[in-house]
Parts: sequence; structure tokens; C-alpha cells
Amino acid sequence: MLPSPPSGRGAYGTRKNTETVMTRFLILFSSTLFIASLFFPFAVFPQKADSIIQDFKVQALYRAAKLTWKVKEGVKGGGSVQILRADSFEDAPYKELEAVPISPGKTNYDYVDKSMGSEAKYFYKLQVKETGETTAPLPTRPFFSPPAT
Repeated sequence: MLPSPPSGRGAYGTRKNTETVMTRFLILFSSTLFIASLFFPFAVFPQKADSIIQDFKVQALYRAAKLTWKVKEGVKGGGSVQILRADSFEDAPYKELEAVPISPGKTNYDYVDKSMGSEAKYFYKLQVKETGETTAPLPTRPFFSPPAT
């Protein structure tokens, strides 16, 4: 028979407290990571370091979305970046909105999509037409749209 620890603060009580602290830390850490991925998906899911398209972001506007991205320095012109959009679901078919030519010496690009309605969530991704390199899809919902039910 094992002796009982005095006043509940022996080896058994310490282990229980450590497990409780670790469980709370894990829940807090997981929650923080989940919230960060909702508000800052580009920070949690960064682009590959060797990719042509870098720092791709989508900003919700009133019945529009502003897409910004950078092209790796040293990329020669002549190519183009296709702007693709899917309605409602990440796995839905993507439609090309426009092809933006890559200019020599230019690294910062932007595009404003004004063709979106206010009732849906949209997913955007960029694709280098010549190489097929594609960014991860980023979601957005224009301002003043009703919340999803």
C-alpha cells in the first residue's frame, strides 16, 4: 500500500497541477494559432521562398477586393500573372478575371476586383501563366455583406 501524500501537495498533486497547466497552455496556443490563421492567413501559410509571386494579400473593400503581391526581384518581363477567383468554396472552379503582364524592374502589383457581389465569400489565387506556379487561395468577403449562416 502506498502512503498518501500529506495535505494533497505531494508528488501526486504536483503532477496533476502540471498536467492542468500544460493542458491550458495547449488550448491557449491552439486557439491563438487558429485565430491568427483566420485573420492573417498569409502569416500562417507563407509562400515558398523561391516562388516568383511573393507576399500575396487580399483586402476586403465595399463590394470589391484589392489584391496586392510582389514579384521576385530579377524576374525578366514578358510573362504574366493570371488573377483567378472562385465563388463560395475554395475547391470551386476558378475563373480568370484578368492577366497582368510582368514588367521588367517592377516588383509591386495590385488589382481591384469590382465585379463581386455582396452576398458571397470569394477565394483568390494567382498563377504565373508561363510556369503554372500558383499561390495558395486566400478568402475574402466584401464589406457590408451579411454573415454566413
